[in-house]
Amino acid sequence: MSSIWRRVRVGRQLYKLTAEQGLFTKIEEDEDNKVTFENEIDAEGLLYIPALSDMHCHLDKHFIGETWRSRKAIDSLPKQLEREKKLLASLEGSVMDRARKLLQLMLEKGTTHIRTHVDVDPELGLTHLEAIKQVRDEFQGKVKIEIVAFPQQGLLRSKSYEVLKEAMEEGADLVGAVDPGGLDRHIESSLEHVFELATTYKSGVDIHLHDPGHLGLYTIDKVVDYTKEARLQGHVSVSHAYCLGQVSEEAVAKLGRRLKKHRISILSSVPIDRPMPNVTQLAALGVNVKLGTDNILDAWSPFGNVDMLARLSRLAERSNWVEDDQLVRAFRFATNDSLVPMLGERADFLLVSALNLEHAVATVPTREWVVVGGKAVAGSRYETGMSTSGKK
Repeated sequence: MSSIWRRVRVGRQLYKLTAEQGLFTKIEEDEDNKVTFENEIDAEGLLYIPALSDMHCHLDKHFIGETWRSRKAIDSLPKQLEREKKLLASLEGSVMDRARKLLQLMLEKGTTHIRTHVDVDPELGLTHLEAIKQVRDEFQGKVKIEIVAFPQQGLLRSKSYEVLKEAMEEGADLVGAVDPGGLDRHIESSLEHVFELATTYKSGVDIHLHDPGHLGLYTIDKVVDYTKEARLQGHVSVSHAYCLGQVSEEAVAKLGRRLKKHRISILSSVPIDRPMPNVTQLAALGVNVKLGTDNILDAWSPFGNVDMLARLSRLAERSNWVEDDQLVRAFRFATNDSLVPMLGERADFLLVSALNLEHAVATVPTREWVVVGGKAVAGSRYETGMSTSGKK
C-alpha cells in the first residue's frame, strides 16, 4: 500500500507526497486541508529536510546506559588505548545492547545511513563484528549500516592482519587502520597490508589519521599513491585528518587536488578541541567531505551526541557560514540525498518545525517525524502516538 504525506512544506509551498515500495511516485501541490484516507498523514506544514548520514561512529564502544566511568586526559595514544581496553572490558551491557541503543538514538535524530568502525584484534577476535552484524540485520530497512573492520590497537602494533582478514571474509565492508606512522611506526608496511586486503576483498578503505602536521600530510600523500595503484578511486576515506588544519593553505591545496582526482574522501567529526581540515577550502577544491559523530560518551570523551543536524550546525558556526547559500550548502556534508523530494528517489526524509533549510541548520529543531521509505519510523510525533490524521 502507498504512503501519502499531506501538507509537507518544501520551501514555501505545501506538497502531497506519495511513496510506493520506498520511492517517491507522486509529488503534487497540496492546498486541501482534509486528510481523508487511512494511509494519509498530515504534516501540518512542517518543513521537509533530507535524511542524514553519520559517516564515522563506533557502535560498539559508547557507555550510554552504563554507570559513570572516570577518565584521564589523553597523554599518549598507546596509554589511551590501554585505558580504553580496560574500560570496555568493565562494561556490563553487551555489544549488541550498546549498538541497539545508539542506533535507536540515531534514528530518532534522523540518521538513516551510518558507517561504524568495529574493533577487531587478536584478543577480541570477531566478537564485536559478529554482534554488530546481527544488529545490522535487525535495523535493515531503517538504517543502512557500513562496517569498517578496525584494528584500534594498530594493525602492525597488535599483529592484527590475520584477524582483519577474517573480518573481511565474515562480511565487513571496509578495511580500517589507524595512524600508520605514529602508532604502527611503518607507513609503507601498514598501508601495503590495508590495500592488499582491500584489493583481495574488493572493499573500501577508511583510515583513522590523528598524526599531526607533515607526518599526517605525508601519510595522506601515500594513501593517494596506494589508491591509484590499487585502482580504488571513489572507495577510500581518511578520517579526522587533523594535519590538514595544521599546515599551510598551499600545502592543503596541492594535496587537495590529488584527493579530488582520485576521489578520496575526508571525514571529520568537527572537533572543537583541536585543528581540523578547512572544509571550505577542501569543498572549493572539489574534495568530498563528510561528517560523523565519532566519540559519544566513551573512553575518549564524556561528551558527544548522535545529532547530525547539530553537527552540521557546529560546522557552520565554526566555519563562519552565515549567508543563506552557505547554510543550505552545509547539508551536502551530512547527506547524499536531494534537498527536495524527487520522483524515483528514496522517500527518506525528516519533518521539522523551521522556517527554511537555513533556519534548520542554525537552530537544530526537534525531529517531529523521521520517515524511511515513505513510512514513519521515529520522531517526537511518532513517539507520542500521533495517528495518521495527526491527532492523538
